[in-house]
Amino acid sequence: MMKYLLRDGKVEYSGNKQQIIDYINECYEDDYWVQQYGKIFNKDFDKFLYTIQCLGLQLSNKMPKYRRR
Repeated sequence: MMKYLLRDGKVEYSGNKQQIIDYINECYEDDYWVQQYGKIFNKDFDKFLYTIQCLGLQLSNKMPKYRRR
């Protein structure tokens, strides 16, 4: 199932759960939370959600709707 990683209501990355975990581990490897919990994201999904929240990101099953100006 496709999931969307959002920052400020815009899609930063999309893919399945494993692809998003790999993206977070690669792109945010210098972040404290990723260094602490990055190796257990597959086993502990709550730690993954907590970490992306600390990074200012959200995980969604639906693509956000964009408003026209």
